[in-house]
Parts: sequence; structure tokens; C-alpha cells
Amino acid sequence: MRRIDSTNSTWLFDIEQMRFCRLPRGVDNSLAPPLREWQAYYGLEFDLSGAFTIALNSDHTRLLRAWPENEESTQELELQPEARA
Repeated sequence: MRRIDSTNSTWLFDIEQMRFCRLPRGVDNSLAPPLREWQAYYGLEFDLSGAFTIALNSDHTRLLRAWPENEESTQELELQPEARA
């Protein structure tokens, strides 16, 4: 289990089962969240600033991006697949 704190949330990642749970900051996360609160993910990348991006689908076209504390708020990005010739 990996825990990451961002500006608004505490993120719990179950690396083995490729699922995550996002909790509001300040919520007691000592108990495991209910299964219905976990969501599958398909990739997790970090940049030099400490920000991270979570791929929500296998095509990596639905992404959540979060920043370390006191930076920007979490955003969801949807990328359109490139047109193929």
C-alpha cells in the first residue's frame, strides 16, 4: 500500500491489485476504505515537482493529475486518441 498526500486529498494505492482510493484530507485513513471506494488504474507517473498523474483507462486518455500540498488542485484530463491515417 502506498500513501500520497496532495493539496486536497490523501491517495491510497494498492500497487498489487492496481487500484486506488482518494480520500478528503483530514479523514482518518487508518481503516481500509470500503471496496466500493476503490477504482482501477492503469499507470502512475511522477514528475520532478512531485506531481503525479494516474491513468484511469488502458488507453491513457483519461487522466487524473495531482500536485503536492499547497500547489494546484487535482484535475481530470481527457485526451482524444490521435487520428490515424
